[in-house]
Amino acid sequence: MRHLLKLLLFIPFLSFAQAETPAQANKKLFDRTIDELNFRTFETVYDKHFTRQKYPASLRTAAARREFTNFENNAELQKLFLNYNGVAERYKNRFGGGQLSQAEFEKQLNSVVRDRNFEFFIRGLPRDERSALIRNEERVIKQAVARFNASGDAAAATVPAADEEPEPAMASAPLTTNGTTPAAAPAATETASPATSEPELRTPAGEAAPTAGPGWVGYLTLLSSLGTLGLLGFGLLSVLPELRRLQRRVRELEAQAASQSAYPEPDADDYASEPAEPRPSLFSRLRGSATGELPADNYDDGDEDDELGSHYPTR
Repeated sequence: MRHLLKLLLFIPFLSFAQAETPAQANKKLFDRTIDELNFRTFETVYDKHFTRQKYPASLRTAAARREFTNFENNAELQKLFLNYNGVAERYKNRFGGGQLSQAEFEKQLNSVVRDRNFEFFIRGLPRDERSALIRNEERVIKQAVARFNASGDAAAATVPAADEEPEPAMASAPLTTNGTTPAAAPAATETASPATSEPELRTPAGEAAPTAGPGWVGYLTLLSSLGTLGLLGFGLLSVLPELRRLQRRVRELEAQAASQSAYPEPDADDYASEPAEPRPSLFSRLRGSATGELPADNYDDGDEDDELGSHYPTR
Protein backbone atom coordinates (compact mmCIF):
# COMPACT_ATOMS: atom_id res chain seq x y z
CA MET A 1 0.00 0.00 0.00
CA ARG A 2 2.82 2.34 0.83
CA HIS A 3 4.58 1.60 -2.49
CA LEU A 4 1.34 2.24 -4.36
CA LEU A 5 0.96 5.61 -2.68
CA LYS A 6 4.51 6.57 -3.62
CA LEU A 7 3.84 5.54 -7.20
CA LEU A 8 0.72 7.69 -7.35
CA LEU A 9 2.65 10.66 -6.01
CA PHE A 10 5.53 10.11 -8.44
CA ILE A 11 3.40 9.88 -11.60
CA PRO A 12 2.49 13.64 -11.75
CA PHE A 13 6.15 14.61 -11.42
CA LEU A 14 7.08 12.13 -14.17
CA SER A 15 4.44 13.47 -16.54
CA PHE A 16 5.48 17.05 -15.80
CA ALA A 17 9.09 16.20 -16.61
CA GLN A 18 8.07 14.66 -19.90
CA ALA A 19 5.68 17.51 -20.85
CA GLU A 20 6.54 19.43 -24.01
CA THR A 21 7.75 22.97 -23.49
CA PRO A 22 6.35 25.88 -25.57
CA ALA A 23 9.72 26.29 -27.27
CA GLN A 24 9.71 22.67 -28.36
CA ALA A 25 6.14 22.97 -29.61
CA ASN A 26 7.08 26.05 -31.63
CA LYS A 27 10.05 24.24 -33.14
CA LYS A 28 7.83 21.33 -34.22
CA LEU A 29 5.35 23.82 -35.66
CA PHE A 30 8.17 25.43 -37.62
CA ASP A 31 9.34 22.09 -39.03
CA ARG A 32 5.80 21.07 -40.03
CA THR A 33 5.31 24.41 -41.76
CA ILE A 34 8.58 23.99 -43.68
CA ASP A 35 7.42 20.54 -44.83
CA GLU A 36 4.13 22.01 -46.01
CA LEU A 37 5.83 24.85 -47.90
CA ASN A 38 8.26 22.45 -49.56
CA PHE A 39 5.46 20.08 -50.54
CA ARG A 40 3.44 22.87 -52.17
CA THR A 41 6.51 23.99 -54.10
CA PHE A 42 7.31 20.49 -55.39
CA GLU A 43 3.68 19.82 -56.23
CA THR A 44 3.26 23.01 -58.27
CA VAL A 45 6.45 22.55 -60.29
CA TYR A 46 5.83 18.84 -60.90
CA ASP A 47 2.19 19.30 -61.98
CA LYS A 48 3.20 22.08 -64.37
CA HIS A 49 5.94 19.96 -65.94
CA PHE A 50 3.88 16.76 -66.21
CA THR A 51 0.39 17.86 -67.15
CA ARG A 52 -0.99 14.29 -67.20
CA GLN A 53 0.34 13.30 -63.79
CA LYS A 54 -0.27 14.44 -60.24
CA TYR A 55 2.34 14.81 -57.54
CA PRO A 56 1.52 12.27 -54.80
CA ALA A 57 0.03 13.81 -51.67
CA SER A 58 2.00 11.39 -49.49
CA LEU A 59 5.33 13.05 -50.30
CA ARG A 60 5.23 15.58 -47.46
CA THR A 61 8.62 14.74 -45.98
CA ALA A 62 12.12 14.98 -47.40
CA ALA A 63 12.69 11.25 -46.90
CA ALA A 64 9.57 10.33 -48.87
CA ARG A 65 10.44 12.73 -51.69
CA ARG A 66 13.94 11.29 -51.87
CA GLU A 67 12.50 7.89 -52.81
CA PHE A 68 10.20 9.28 -55.52
CA THR A 69 11.44 8.43 -59.04
CA ASN A 70 8.43 8.89 -61.34
CA PHE A 71 9.93 11.48 -63.71
CA GLU A 72 9.34 9.64 -67.03
CA ASN A 73 13.04 8.79 -67.39
CA ASN A 74 14.00 12.49 -67.22
CA ALA A 75 17.22 12.07 -65.24
CA GLU A 76 18.19 15.74 -65.29
CA LEU A 77 14.85 16.87 -63.89
CA GLN A 78 14.96 14.14 -61.25
CA LYS A 79 18.42 15.32 -60.20
CA LEU A 80 17.15 18.88 -59.92
CA PHE A 81 14.29 17.76 -57.67
CA LEU A 82 16.65 15.76 -55.48
CA ASN A 83 19.08 18.66 -55.16
CA TYR A 84 16.40 21.13 -54.12
CA ASN A 85 14.89 18.54 -51.76
CA GLY A 86 18.16 18.50 -49.83
CA VAL A 87 18.50 22.27 -49.84
CA ALA A 88 14.88 22.82 -48.80
CA GLU A 89 15.29 20.46 -45.84
CA ARG A 90 17.97 22.78 -44.48
CA TYR A 91 15.37 25.51 -43.98
CA LYS A 92 14.45 23.78 -40.71
CA ASN A 93 17.83 24.74 -39.23
CA ARG A 94 16.99 28.44 -39.40
CA PHE A 95 14.88 28.36 -36.25
CA GLY A 96 15.40 26.70 -32.89
CA GLY A 97 19.07 27.37 -32.17
CA GLY A 98 18.90 31.09 -31.40
CA GLN A 99 16.05 33.46 -30.72
CA LEU A 100 12.71 31.78 -30.14
CA SER A 101 10.46 34.82 -30.45
CA GLN A 102 7.43 35.03 -32.67
CA ALA A 103 9.08 37.73 -34.78
CA GLU A 104 12.04 35.43 -35.48
CA PHE A 105 9.63 32.59 -36.21
CA GLU A 106 7.80 34.65 -38.83
CA LYS A 107 11.01 36.10 -40.26
CA GLN A 108 12.60 32.71 -40.90
CA LEU A 109 9.44 31.35 -42.52
CA ASN A 110 9.17 34.36 -44.83
CA SER A 111 12.81 33.93 -45.81
CA VAL A 112 11.88 30.66 -47.53
CA VAL A 113 9.89 32.37 -50.29
CA ARG A 114 12.74 34.87 -50.79
CA ASP A 115 15.48 32.26 -50.92
CA ARG A 116 17.54 32.23 -54.13
CA ASN A 117 17.24 28.48 -54.50
CA PHE A 118 13.45 28.71 -54.17
CA GLU A 119 13.30 31.43 -56.83
CA PHE A 120 15.50 29.39 -59.15
CA PHE A 121 13.48 26.21 -58.63
CA ILE A 122 10.16 27.86 -59.60
CA ARG A 123 11.51 30.06 -62.39
CA GLY A 124 10.15 27.70 -65.06
CA LEU A 125 6.59 28.54 -64.01
CA PRO A 126 4.62 31.31 -65.72
CA ARG A 127 4.53 34.60 -63.86
CA ASP A 128 0.90 34.30 -62.75
CA GLU A 129 1.45 30.78 -61.40
CA ARG A 130 4.56 31.87 -59.51
CA SER A 131 2.60 34.69 -57.92
CA ALA A 132 -0.23 32.34 -56.98
CA LEU A 133 2.22 29.87 -55.38
CA ILE A 134 3.89 32.59 -53.33
CA ARG A 135 0.51 33.91 -52.15
CA ASN A 136 -0.55 30.42 -51.06
CA GLU A 137 2.67 29.87 -49.14
CA GLU A 138 2.38 33.26 -47.46
CA ARG A 139 -1.12 32.24 -46.35
CA VAL A 140 0.32 29.04 -44.82
CA ILE A 141 2.95 31.13 -43.02
CA LYS A 142 0.31 33.43 -41.55
CA GLN A 143 -1.66 30.45 -40.26
CA ALA A 144 1.48 29.05 -38.61
CA VAL A 145 2.28 32.39 -36.99
CA ALA A 146 -1.26 32.49 -35.62
CA ARG A 147 -0.69 29.10 -33.93
CA PHE A 148 2.62 30.19 -32.42
CA ASN A 149 2.78 29.74 -28.62
CA ALA A 150 3.77 33.17 -27.34
CA SER A 151 4.66 31.81 -23.90
CA GLY A 152 7.83 30.38 -25.39
CA ASP A 153 9.23 33.80 -26.36
CA ALA A 154 11.17 34.16 -23.12
CA ALA A 155 12.71 30.71 -23.38
CA ALA A 156 16.42 30.93 -24.05
CA ALA A 157 18.36 28.35 -25.98
CA THR A 158 20.60 26.07 -23.96
CA VAL A 159 23.37 26.37 -26.53
CA PRO A 160 24.79 29.58 -28.04
CA ALA A 161 23.33 30.65 -31.35
CA ALA A 162 25.23 29.12 -34.21
CA ASP A 163 26.28 31.22 -37.15
CA GLU A 164 23.73 31.21 -39.89
CA GLU A 165 24.64 28.73 -42.56
CA PRO A 166 25.57 30.41 -45.85
CA GLU A 167 22.96 29.84 -48.49
CA PRO A 168 24.07 27.52 -51.26
CA ALA A 169 24.47 28.82 -54.76
CA MET A 170 21.70 28.55 -57.29
CA ALA A 171 21.21 25.67 -59.65
CA SER A 172 21.99 25.62 -63.34
CA ALA A 173 19.47 23.14 -64.78
CA PRO A 174 16.43 25.07 -66.02
CA LEU A 175 12.92 23.76 -65.71
CA THR A 176 11.25 23.34 -69.07
CA THR A 177 7.80 22.58 -70.35
CA ASN A 178 6.68 19.03 -71.08
CA GLY A 179 8.32 17.52 -74.13
CA THR A 180 11.67 19.33 -73.97
CA THR A 181 14.92 18.36 -72.38
CA PRO A 182 16.42 20.64 -69.72
CA ALA A 183 20.03 21.72 -69.87
CA ALA A 184 22.58 19.49 -68.22
CA ALA A 185 23.23 20.25 -64.54
CA PRO A 186 26.57 19.69 -62.84
CA ALA A 187 26.84 16.86 -60.37
CA ALA A 188 26.13 17.72 -56.74
CA THR A 189 29.17 18.20 -54.59
CA GLU A 190 29.74 15.66 -51.88
CA THR A 191 31.42 16.11 -48.52
CA ALA A 192 33.42 13.60 -46.53
CA SER A 193 30.45 12.46 -44.46
CA PRO A 194 27.55 11.28 -46.72
CA ALA A 195 25.24 10.88 -43.74
CA THR A 196 25.26 14.60 -42.94
CA SER A 197 25.88 16.17 -46.35
CA GLU A 198 23.16 17.35 -48.70
CA PRO A 199 23.45 18.08 -52.42
CA GLU A 200 23.67 21.75 -53.40
CA LEU A 201 22.40 23.60 -56.41
CA ARG A 202 25.16 25.42 -58.25
CA THR A 203 25.47 27.72 -61.22
CA PRO A 204 28.47 27.60 -63.57
CA ALA A 205 30.58 30.75 -63.69
CA GLY A 206 29.46 33.27 -66.28
CA GLU A 207 26.09 31.58 -66.94
CA ALA A 208 23.01 33.66 -66.33
CA ALA A 209 19.74 32.02 -65.40
CA PRO A 210 17.11 32.61 -68.09
CA THR A 211 14.00 34.41 -67.01
CA ALA A 212 10.45 33.38 -67.77
CA GLY A 213 8.34 35.17 -70.37
CA PRO A 214 5.78 37.83 -69.60
CA GLY A 215 2.89 35.32 -69.58
CA TRP A 216 -0.64 35.80 -70.86
CA VAL A 217 -1.30 38.66 -68.43
CA GLY A 218 1.50 40.72 -69.94
CA TYR A 219 0.35 40.00 -73.49
CA LEU A 220 -3.24 40.87 -72.60
CA THR A 221 -2.11 44.16 -71.06
CA LEU A 222 -0.10 44.97 -74.18
CA LEU A 223 -3.04 44.23 -76.48
CA SER A 224 -5.35 46.36 -74.33
CA SER A 225 -2.90 49.27 -74.48
CA LEU A 226 -2.58 48.98 -78.25
CA GLY A 227 -6.35 48.83 -78.66
CA THR A 228 -6.81 51.92 -76.50
CA LEU A 229 -4.16 53.78 -78.48
CA GLY A 230 -5.81 52.79 -81.77
CA LEU A 231 -9.24 53.98 -80.61
CA LEU A 232 -7.74 57.29 -79.47
CA GLY A 233 -6.04 57.82 -82.83
CA PHE A 234 -9.24 56.96 -84.71
CA GLY A 235 -11.19 59.45 -82.64
CA LEU A 236 -8.67 62.25 -83.16
CA LEU A 237 -8.14 61.68 -86.89
CA SER A 238 -11.63 60.70 -88.05
CA VAL A 239 -14.45 61.24 -85.59
CA LEU A 240 -13.41 64.66 -84.25
CA PRO A 241 -13.01 66.35 -87.70
CA GLU A 242 -16.37 64.94 -88.82
CA LEU A 243 -18.07 66.35 -85.72
CA ARG A 244 -16.55 69.76 -86.35
CA ARG A 245 -17.74 69.69 -89.99
CA LEU A 246 -21.25 68.79 -88.91
CA GLN A 247 -21.26 71.63 -86.37
CA ARG A 248 -20.22 74.15 -89.04
CA ARG A 249 -22.93 72.86 -91.39
CA VAL A 250 -25.56 73.20 -88.67
CA ARG A 251 -24.49 76.80 -87.98
CA GLU A 252 -24.67 77.63 -91.70
CA LEU A 253 -28.18 76.20 -91.97
CA GLU A 254 -29.28 78.13 -88.91
CA ALA A 255 -27.89 81.38 -90.34
CA GLN A 256 -29.59 80.72 -93.70
CA ALA A 257 -32.92 80.05 -92.00
CA ALA A 258 -32.58 83.28 -90.00
CA SER A 259 -31.91 85.34 -93.15
CA GLN A 260 -34.91 83.85 -94.97
CA SER A 261 -37.20 84.66 -92.05
CA ALA A 262 -36.06 88.33 -92.14
CA TYR A 263 -36.91 88.76 -95.87
CA PRO A 264 -39.94 86.58 -96.69
CA GLU A 265 -40.48 85.71 -100.34
CA PRO A 266 -43.88 86.40 -101.96
CA ASP A 267 -46.26 83.55 -101.94
CA ALA A 268 -46.96 81.81 -105.23
CA ASP A 269 -50.71 81.94 -104.48
CA ASP A 270 -50.63 85.72 -104.91
CA TYR A 271 -49.61 85.36 -108.53
CA ALA A 272 -52.13 82.64 -109.18
CA SER A 273 -55.03 84.83 -107.96
CA GLU A 274 -54.44 87.58 -110.63
CA PRO A 275 -56.35 86.90 -113.91
CA ALA A 276 -54.13 86.60 -116.96
CA GLU A 277 -54.86 88.96 -119.91
CA PRO A 278 -56.16 87.17 -123.01
CA ARG A 279 -53.75 87.12 -125.90
CA PRO A 280 -55.00 87.52 -129.50
CA SER A 281 -55.03 84.40 -131.54
CA LEU A 282 -52.99 83.86 -134.66
CA PHE A 283 -56.05 83.97 -136.97
CA SER A 284 -57.14 87.35 -135.61
CA ARG A 285 -53.70 88.77 -136.20
CA LEU A 286 -53.63 87.39 -139.77
CA ARG A 287 -57.11 88.73 -140.44
CA GLY A 288 -56.07 92.17 -139.36
CA SER A 289 -53.07 92.17 -141.66
CA ALA A 290 -55.24 91.07 -144.67
CA THR A 291 -57.70 93.95 -144.21
CA GLY A 292 -54.90 96.45 -143.96
CA GLU A 293 -55.52 97.35 -140.32
CA LEU A 294 -52.57 98.46 -138.37
CA PRO A 295 -51.68 96.43 -135.31
CA ALA A 296 -52.49 97.82 -131.95
CA ASP A 297 -50.01 100.21 -130.47
CA ASN A 298 -48.97 97.89 -127.64
CA TYR A 299 -45.35 97.60 -126.58
CA ASP A 300 -45.87 95.89 -123.29
CA ASP A 301 -45.00 92.41 -124.44
CA GLY A 302 -41.84 92.09 -126.45
CA ASP A 303 -42.56 88.52 -127.41
CA GLU A 304 -45.71 89.51 -129.34
CA ASP A 305 -43.81 92.10 -131.35
CA ASP A 306 -41.32 89.48 -132.41
CA GLU A 307 -44.10 87.09 -133.46
CA LEU A 308 -46.09 89.77 -135.40
CA GLY A 309 -43.04 91.24 -137.05
CA SER A 310 -42.36 88.01 -138.77
CA HIS A 311 -45.69 88.33 -140.73
CA TYR A 312 -45.16 91.83 -142.21
CA PRO A 313 -43.85 91.87 -145.80
CA THR A 314 -40.51 93.42 -146.31
CA ARG A 315 -40.35 96.44 -148.56
